Amino acid sequence: MAQLKVNLSKIKYNAYILNTLLKQHHIHFTPVLKCVAGDRKIVETLKSVGLTHFADARINNILKSKDDDITYMMIRTANHQELEDIVQCVDTSIQTELDTIRQINEIASKQKVKHKILLMVDWKDSREGVLTYDVLAYIREIINMHHIHLEGLAFNFMCFNEIAPTEEDVEMINQFVNSVEKASHLKFKTISGGNSSMLLQMLYNDLGKMNDLRIGETLFRGVETTTNQHLDTLYQNAIILDTEIVEIKPRININNGQQYLQAILDIGNLDTNVDDIKPLYHNVDVLGATSDHLMIDLLNNDHYQIGDKIQFSLGYKALAQSMFMSHLNRFYLNDLAIEAMCCEKNVKKMNKI
Repeated sequence: MAQLKVNLSKIKYNAYILNTLLKQHHIHFTPVLKCVAGDRKIVETLKSVGLTHFADARINNILKSKDDDITYMMIRTANHQELEDIVQCVDTSIQTELDTIRQINEIASKQKVKHKILLMVDWKDSREGVLTYDVLAYIREIINMHHIHLEGLAFNFMCFNEIAPTEEDVEMINQFVNSVEKASHLKFKTISGGNSSMLLQMLYNDLGKMNDLRIGETLFRGVETTTNQHLDTLYQNAIILDTEIVEIKPRININNGQQYLQAILDIGNLDTNVDDIKPLYHNVDVLGATSDHLMIDLLNNDHYQIGDKIQFSLGYKALAQSMFMSHLNRFYLNDLAIEAMCCEKNVKKMNKI
């Protein structure tokens, strides 16, 4: 049976390294849980490293966690049906529309709470956000809302457009924040400077007023997201896909007439993004998939049998899709040797990235 193997110790180690590294640069680490579907065991693992403030994009994931020690940031633009739950269950949300913020203010008034928001500024990703020349107008209205607290500003990179942040972006964002603070007579508590793609800029440049990064993909995949290269000091493959061979047959390639040995695996397009997975430990080629099956070329390796397991690494899209599939069983692993490596001396290696 296909299943996800989740190595909690690798996730804990990655979280420890990233948290310590960001602290060294005076940056708050906000783990983003959307690609792991708010998995409760993963949340508890991150808590064991001292992390208690998380970000997610789905209110249903947040509702899974009934924990007074945890706070959440909603990073997805919510529809109006979700606003009641967001005000009730979420500490902070990223917002981009004045009409939505007005509704949140009304809901918060009824619930007799004050809701914190970050304004997402559309810098160059073009996915969502307030246009730079509208930010002051938003702020002037928001500061008069009695049940909204404007915590700060947020920025985003490489979610829609594949344009990595640059040193010039860092400089210009700081100039922009300074000018907004001066014009509005405000001092923002939080400037959330971006996601995993900002890590390299943090390592080699002073981020200035940016004091928070929202990190998900690097935490769970151990990669530097602007290049998709492995970070040697982090674990990759903390979560892998374990599949089972259900059929082996000789086939003929209808395009060139050549024979090959094909296996069918118990996974398909309904279960994962098959274009975003790669075989681990096996010399096989992925041929394609249907909704329920994945076909691979065994490359004439005739030692495989029905019931044998084939493991795959997961790209970000495949990881997120698979973790949202409730029918895929999850097998959790712990490795005390890995957890024992969570110590300060290992963090020094990160400077060699």
